[in-house]
Amino acid sequence: MEQNVNNNNMIMEKENNKNDIKIDETLDCVGLYCPVPIFEARKKINVMKNGQVLKMLADDPGSEPDMKGWTKTTGNKLLKVEKDGKVFTFYIEKTED
Repeated sequence: MEQNVNNNNMIMEKENNKNDIKIDETLDCVGLYCPVPIFEARKKINVMKNGQVLKMLADDPGSEPDMKGWTKTTGNKLLKVEKDGKVFTFYIEKTED
């Protein structure tokens, strides 16, 4: 996936092919530490529809095990985890109401 940064330092993504994950919502938790990213993800997922995908960014070093445990506990599906420097990107599919 190609990324560009606009004047507000927000990442703008361009879909390069049809195999990319379709993102329905984005949540930026960079600078927030445990347990705030989990709380914010839960709030966002709770208002989404089943099958929709949340992209969450976080730089808390504990966010990867936290998100893996949270998705396993809640039944939501962790589709993919990426790491770029200190920032993790999580792709979470809502599968539970």
